[in-house]
Amino acid sequence: MWYEAEYVIPFEILFQGSFRDSWEAKDAVFTDEISDLLNLLEIDINPNTLAEEYCLLDRGQGDVHVFFDTAKQKFIVIDLYLGLTDQHNMITLAAHAPFYMKEQVQKIMSAIYNDEDAVPKSEFTEHDNGKLLGEIDKKNYPKKCELYLQKIIYH
Repeated sequence: MWYEAEYVIPFEILFQGSFRDSWEAKDAVFTDEISDLLNLLEIDINPNTLAEEYCLLDRGQGDVHVFFDTAKQKFIVIDLYLGLTDQHNMITLAAHAPFYMKEQVQKIMSAIYNDEDAVPKSEFTEHDNGKLLGEIDKKNYPKKCELYLQKIIYH
């Protein structure tokens, strides 16, 4: 059985204040909560690479990135699609982990979600049925998003 949590939040919420203030991709440092989530799930993401990709997007572009642990059992999904009318730089952040990790993942995902700068945001949604496994299936891509054919990229 799996535990999954997902929501939509502003992209800059993933990063500490210096990036939030300047949007300089070379200065991107994940917040402690994102770092805790990555450590818990044993996933490695380079914050500068992620920030640089997002900062170089044109409106109506952006792909889904899935970052796996080495066993490919746990993963984080970051959907970087930047909508044509998105004025808040919203992304989807989701985590997938074994059910025994529910409380730990839930606590960290809640802390990210409850960041005082995380406005606007979608509802905090939780699943225990492997919904995200279906959503990241490569046969569902490319997927049409407005005028863009969105790809999925596994890391």
